[in-house]
Amino acid sequence: MTRLRLLLIALVLSLLLHLALLGSDLLPAISAPPAEEPKLEKIDVKMQAMRLDETPPPRAPQAAGVSLPPARTAPKPKPKPARKREASKPVEQVKPASAPTTETPAARTSSAPATEIASAAEAASAPAAAVPPRENHADNAGFLHPDAPQQAFPAAARIRYQGYWGSAMVGFGDLDWQRGQGHYRLDITVSPFIGPKLRYLAQGTIDKSGLRPDSIQSFRGGDLKEAARFDYEAGLLRYGGSEDKQLPLKPGAQDAFSLAFQLALKGGDLGSAPIQITTAKKVYEYPMAPAGAFDYDTGAGKMRVIVFRAQGDGDVTEFWLAPDFANLPVRILRADKDKRIELKAIRVDVNGKRQWELPPQPTIRNRNAH
Repeated sequence: MTRLRLLLIALVLSLLLHLALLGSDLLPAISAPPAEEPKLEKIDVKMQAMRLDETPPPRAPQAAGVSLPPARTAPKPKPKPARKREASKPVEQVKPASAPTTETPAARTSSAPATEIASAAEAASAPAAAVPPRENHADNAGFLHPDAPQQAFPAAARIRYQGYWGSAMVGFGDLDWQRGQGHYRLDITVSPFIGPKLRYLAQGTIDKSGLRPDSIQSFRGGDLKEAARFDYEAGLLRYGGSEDKQLPLKPGAQDAFSLAFQLALKGGDLGSAPIQITTAKKVYEYPMAPAGAFDYDTGAGKMRVIVFRAQGDGDVTEFWLAPDFANLPVRILRADKDKRIELKAIRVDVNGKRQWELPPQPTIRNRNAH
């Protein structure tokens, strides 16, 4: 019994030490910490609205429900070899998190059939193992560009982020966007080095007028914490731990994560009126307007981004959208009086093709950050 107590005490002390180190500057960060207040410039680049091409129809009927795309049974033909060039080390593709096993009101009322989403993603995405590491393309001024101009809104996109709490890197985040046959699914996971995994699952419909969310669910360590449901028939926004709170549902309402893709699709033009926004736990109303442009130094080339900022009740939300990369959010900020959390992109895949990635950064903490 004494040995067990000593072991428990040692484990607790080790955990406290690691937490203290992560909150300090004693451990080297994988890349330079984000600047606290970047000086934004006048917007000198036009962010275009994206073309919403329809994705191919489902090839075979499958059971409906909330599930991620099934694994493929037949390999696709290998792509033609490109010209030989030096590439960064291979990286491990992050698999999307599994769908919640517990049925919730938001999941039951979701209008995003898994068949349609899965088929669209399968048609648009290459197998995970087929996505090669790439050498980034930068012009003479050091700005990054994709292989070809991107004018169509992605049917599938995956972004990997470094996660920061203040100036300390504390983990990774993964964003998985899929759309098909008029529906979309946005799955975001945040995996800290220490502590439970966080997950946000948003679903809804999409057409040329934009995104119309149906639900958002928030998970902590696999357990459902809060959910919000957009009840258009009743004209109510139901939210909270058991969807026990409700407010009148206003036109153009969005959840906090689908909002970034609404901005991307519409080229940032959502008007000047306040937008009703929910995180599943709370509901805010404020306008989402461009705050300025910025030369975002990724650590391996620069991206010209448009920064959209919303402020209200002491909270700040920012989306840094990259016009050259399908207007996707390469950086996301959530801050209030108590905390500042940032997600900073290190890899961008669009329709199964790698568009940009930060080369692995060897450090004492992790020899290969990807």
